[in-house]
Amino acid sequence: MSRTERKIAFVAAVTLLLSTLEYLIPKPLPFLRLGLANLPLLIILDSFSLKAYSIVLLLKAIGQGMVSGTLFSYLFFISLAGTLSSGLVMKALKVLLKGNVSLVGCSLAGAFVSNLAQLEVASLVAYGPSIWVAAPLMLTLGLVSSFVLGLLSELYLQKGSLPKALSDQQFELAIPLTEEAKHYLWVTVASLLCVAAVITTEGLAFLALVTALMYVLQLLSGRKLRLLPPAMLLLSLVLLSLFEPNGKVLFSLGSVAFTEGSLILALQKALRLMSLLAASQCLVASNPKIRGKAGAILLLTLAYFSILSTSFRDTKGNLTERVDQALMRAAMREETITVPRKQKRAINTSLFSLGTVLVLVVALSSKFL
Repeated sequence: MSRTERKIAFVAAVTLLLSTLEYLIPKPLPFLRLGLANLPLLIILDSFSLKAYSIVLLLKAIGQGMVSGTLFSYLFFISLAGTLSSGLVMKALKVLLKGNVSLVGCSLAGAFVSNLAQLEVASLVAYGPSIWVAAPLMLTLGLVSSFVLGLLSELYLQKGSLPKALSDQQFELAIPLTEEAKHYLWVTVASLLCVAAVITTEGLAFLALVTALMYVLQLLSGRKLRLLPPAMLLLSLVLLSLFEPNGKVLFSLGSVAFTEGSLILALQKALRLMSLLAASQCLVASNPKIRGKAGAILLLTLAYFSILSTSFRDTKGNLTERVDQALMRAAMREETITVPRKQKRAINTSLFSLGTVLVLVVALSSKFL
């Protein structure tokens, strides 16, 4: 593994760690972000080539999807759109304007473009045109948070040790020894069958049953259930249905009304998306293999991420110093680790197969009953 590839994997792991921490923060929309993962992207704007920078962006999006379990869901496409658009715009500004634009300016531009891209993709794959009512909130929050992040990145670029190390062509990152996780081919195939079943299931009652079965399969695959994100997804879709009235009025709140048709459509869409998220968790739990150079860099990224996740507890000083110490410690440390993709317990493929059969039966039944 070359020196440049190690740097790419390490920076991608830092963005992944920050993305994961932000993913745990409750928010009104599942894809709403403060942009914490843009901090390392801002810091490497000058020191990384366009090719290396673009690879970091892809690793960030793919790695985040694998760790959070959203890699094969609508959230991945929304996240990918935001990551690529903001990252490339920030890099373009820095290349074209060089010292005439600050990291604050790059951060503001990246956040603005990212929010627009996420809203557009969200409207196409999940929420519909009504999602644009959230544009003022997202753009305002994005501009405020990106301004703060730009200031923090300027501060860390001046006082941190890691930016100088990454700019040094002779700096050698330690390569942790990794243990690749077991690949469950049948779980991968079964999960893909479930995805097809979820997409084709009709009717609110059948979708509710499929969703319950998919959550059972998620537990069987060894992935934890997080109830808040799907609950926020359900709530947001129901609230957005107020802006697309359809059919009989069930009850009204002032000038807006819940209508039967729009409410049913919102519930069906929410259940389908929740089921697909559970299927994505199962697919990630099966540890699908990515071969070649791309797979090796991704595996190294996840290895660095594992080290970073445990490197903060022994640091001392103020926040900037602690972050700097933890990053440098992870960069210089070499040890045998278990990549986060490894299962804590084996997947019971027999039970998983039974659950898959039940999902397929319900999906088929929705066509004829």
